[in-house]
Amino acid sequence: MGKAIRINGVDVPVIADQLNGEEIKRLAGIDDDRVLVRQERDRNVIVPDAKRLRVADKDTHHARHSKAQTVTRRTARLRMEAATLAAAYSDLRIADDESYVFIGGFRLPTGWVPDRANVLIVPPAAYPECAPDGFYLSAKLQRRKGGKLVTPRHYFRDYRNPYAHLGYHWYCLEDPERRWRAGQDSLITFVEAIRTYLGTAD
Repeated sequence: MGKAIRINGVDVPVIADQLNGEEIKRLAGIDDDRVLVRQERDRNVIVPDAKRLRVADKDTHHARHSKAQTVTRRTARLRMEAATLAAAYSDLRIADDESYVFIGGFRLPTGWVPDRANVLIVPPAAYPECAPDGFYLSAKLQRRKGGKLVTPRHYFRDYRNPYAHLGYHWYCLEDPERRWRAGQDSLITFVEAIRTYLGTAD
């Protein structure tokens, strides 16, 4: 039965039940000098060209440059925190360069229509010393208020939003009192703050 595996965010159709790393890269049109990495629930695993593995529908892989890169504190923190969040959010992806974290099908609190949305978090260059400045939600969301559906406040299409063309609005979740603490806060606490904030009255 046909299936699709996701490589660098693109669904690639496959038929075989087992493929090696070289075959997967060839199917996806990936250069030979790239390193294939399989994203598992709690870790990422390098797939050598000669290693055969069973492929399942919606398996996720990334192709990275083979040149070793210095792992910064930012990279280490974001990768670890994203892996932790992935246990609760099955459709979570982090960019190869850690420029964004995507959560698909995020369940919204009662009163939102529709009740699920995509969330895009863009960690700042100074993360984890600085918190993300707001987040991005799928466009065209509404909230129930007094028996009517209204556009939420703090939810902007054309303000501070380089992702409007991708179907996102920016949702303001700032930290003016500087309550973020790098040693205590993380993507995990930020996502919980999103859920809490979206559940409060506008």
